[in-house]
Amino acid sequence: MRGPVGRGEQTAMRALLAIAREKFAADLHMDVSAFDKPSWDVRGLRDRGTIRGNPTLHFTQRGTLDQPLPHAYGDAVKCWLILDRRSVKNMSRRLDAARILWDAIERRRRGKTEAFAWQNFSEEDLSQAELLMRASWSDSTTYKLIVSLLVFTRFLAARGICRPLYYTPQTARVEDFNRHTISGQQERRDRLPTDAALQGIADIYREHAKEPADRLRAAAVAILVVTGFRVGELLTLPLDCDVEEVRGGKPRYGIRYYKEKTRGAQKMFAVRWLTATGAELARQAIHNIRALTKDARTRARILEKTPHRVPIPGFHWAARMTTAEVTCALGTKEVPAPLPRHYDHKGAYYRAFEVEAFLQSLKVSPSWTVDRRDGTFQTLSETLLIAYRNSFHPGRAVFPLLVQPIFISQIADFLSGGGGTASAFERFGIREPDGSFCKMMSHQFRHWLNYIADKGGLPVELQSRWMGREHSRDTDAYRHATVDERLEWVKAGIQDGKLAGPKASMYFELPSAKRERYLDGEVQAVHFTALGLCLHDFAVTPCPYHLNCVRGCADYLRVKGSESERRHLVQIQQSTERALASAKARADAPDGGVAEPWIRHCEETLEGVRAALAVDDETESAQAGVARPFRGRRSRFDRALRAEHVQTQYSR
Repeated sequence: MRGPVGRGEQTAMRALLAIAREKFAADLHMDVSAFDKPSWDVRGLRDRGTIRGNPTLHFTQRGTLDQPLPHAYGDAVKCWLILDRRSVKNMSRRLDAARILWDAIERRRRGKTEAFAWQNFSEEDLSQAELLMRASWSDSTTYKLIVSLLVFTRFLAARGICRPLYYTPQTARVEDFNRHTISGQQERRDRLPTDAALQGIADIYREHAKEPADRLRAAAVAILVVTGFRVGELLTLPLDCDVEEVRGGKPRYGIRYYKEKTRGAQKMFAVRWLTATGAELARQAIHNIRALTKDARTRARILEKTPHRVPIPGFHWAARMTTAEVTCALGTKEVPAPLPRHYDHKGAYYRAFEVEAFLQSLKVSPSWTVDRRDGTFQTLSETLLIAYRNSFHPGRAVFPLLVQPIFISQIADFLSGGGGTASAFERFGIREPDGSFCKMMSHQFRHWLNYIADKGGLPVELQSRWMGREHSRDTDAYRHATVDERLEWVKAGIQDGKLAGPKASMYFELPSAKRERYLDGEVQAVHFTALGLCLHDFAVTPCPYHLNCVRGCADYLRVKGSESERRHLVQIQQSTERALASAKARADAPDGGVAEPWIRHCEETLEGVRAALAVDDETESAQAGVARPFRGRRSRFDRALRAEHVQTQYSR
């Protein structure tokens, strides 16, 4: 039974709606009355002009576009989306979750929508919504959207619309365990480009891309190869994106770009620094792009000076034009049908201002590529990647009087085709070993570069910083190296002399014929901790140091230069120093004998922390890498355990 709607709920809802309407009008630059419509045109929220189409949010029941959500429910969803606003894509995803929640609410009440009130909204509604999600979507999507609904309920509860709900999602977060299963590892590896596709991209750039349209997109993809940009970051690169400086006496090269995912309203520049090899390729690709877009950029500046016109070179706006002059100006074989034709005693003619109006109707909107959210915009002439209209449509005429950005869909068509368009791999006959044509997505380059960095041992914090992420946990989705690959990395480090310590010393002391066998037996596990790497195999014995790595464990490795590891070590040092001071003060008490073991424990811990921190201060090598803080040190227990293990394995 539906109870009467409380006055408190009504008052809270009215206050919430008043605030949401004001923000809606300010953010979307629309009349406040549009707030009540069952659909919102949210193109005004876009901050990049490289996506086609006009995004629309439909506040309708799931699976329909003409059945609006009830006002009591739909208004709350609208307030949530506009007041807790993120990107347009995020708003759409949240709306999908809200629509399926209403589906669950309606089913529970057997279609009687009047039986719903926010005061009787319950955990069971969330549970039924999660079941509907699992029936329609993957576990990963379900988890993300049920978490969005929890955010929605907290939003409403904080404003007195509904009571606080205490619901725990029943769908596990896929990332937490997926990388530890064989099928999960394979699924993650599928996000990486194949070797054939990577080689094919290199061949396209070096040999096959001859036409300007192909050359332009191949050069754009080459930038992705060395930077791992998100495609939106690539397509909004400014014209003057090169950054060169000298640091520590060494020159370095980077590319200035607008971060796509960043906190705050304003769009600020970031710099992606490149290796020497990557810098050489990026310089060449950017030089090629500038040469290919030179004429289009000149035309873009003309259009920006006359935003309400499309001037036709050589013709006054009131002039008459012949059929040949119109087709030459438009780059078409025939005069487009929409253009009105006029006649006089000399025959047919066209008016220049009507041709301009036709071209004006074809101009892209918006005419900028980045809304910096500070009142300024990056124009087409200031953007590196631009092209004439229809440059990438072989069946259509190129309009040399209209300039537009390169769209995300045009890069996607180049890499994987679709919609009747053949990809570059298909057009140039580049195939996988099984005979199928290669395919790629632009985001795979980002996964691939992150995979190489992770496989090479670059710390997660540095991976996140290099790739322009604000949270290190976001990097987990890009770490595709398997357990076996990590073990091979550690073994290679020992073989190359990059890792120091008892295991490495033993490796070089053994005869060459026994070294690999020893390495296979010794390095069977690698664990990543907040303090560094651990090579102890917990399947054989428990940790003899009870996870206190800094008390002299020979299996503990430090990554030189890791800010996160150093930060955790300093925290341990500070807390241990406080504990030691307290223990020493306690030692003077009558029962001070209890504190003596604790004092020794703290002193050993501090000694280990200082040894681990000293790794960053070593001057033997300026390069970052992995080092063993407790080089040559072993406890009696560890020495006995190791001697027994080695004797068992090599006494035969």
